[in-house]
Amino acid sequence: MKMNVQSKQYGFTLIELMIVLVIVAILAAIAYPSYQEQVERGRLAEGKAALTQAATRMERCYSANGSYKNCISSGVDSETGLYTVSVKAPEADNTFTLVATRKKATGANQCGNLTMTQTGKTGVDSASKTAAECWR
Repeated sequence: MKMNVQSKQYGFTLIELMIVLVIVAILAAIAYPSYQEQVERGRLAEGKAALTQAATRMERCYSANGSYKNCISSGVDSETGLYTVSVKAPEADNTFTLVATRKKATGANQCGNLTMTQTGKTGVDSASKTAAECWR
């Protein structure tokens, strides 16, 4: 007599599941640092925009008053409140340095505080990266 045994297996073996898990872990290890870098670049863009808007207000005030003094109140927040823009005390009536200080400690802030002068010169304070890296 002939026995017809059909043995179909459904599902995955443990080895197959472990291989998939390793592949997902490798992809996550590659993708997460890139994601974090893009998030940080977005935060820097907010600080740059806040500085540019404040510099525009300073120039408008200078056109009207002939001086940069008392043109901007200290501690103006950026759009989402991530940065506070303030003015360093000017050495003369025709100079200013704006500083965007990050308020919320989110992630690794390697660019520190962003700065901008009346001539458009940009820089960073308390940063582990250079101004060229942060302002690109």
